[in-house]
Amino acid sequence: MSYEDAIKSKGDGVTIDFKVTPGSKRTEVPVGYDESRNAIRVRLSAKAVDGKANKQLIRELSRLFGVASTHIRLSGATSTRKSVELIGIEREDVIWALRPFFDDDCEN
Repeated sequence: MSYEDAIKSKGDGVTIDFKVTPGSKRTEVPVGYDESRNAIRVRLSAKAVDGKANKQLIRELSRLFGVASTHIRLSGATSTRKSVELIGIEREDVIWALRPFFDDDCEN
């Protein structure tokens, strides 16, 4: 399995599964792949208080994929496991944008 398995085509966009660690020392989107959860791992400096970590995740994904924040839908708002829908982007484009973060070893 690889990070590509966490990315699924859906209608007019894609859905990506994430494992989020809020309140980290620094923000890293992405930081690796969790094979057991089939999710891309991210670290956010914002704490999970008043939706701050969710807002930071949306900002980071908007920047990374070049998608307006209004085209990002988040489910799992109170969980560290999140499913994010990106509207108006193809699965191949997401894979291409994430490829530099993942070497041959997707276990990191």
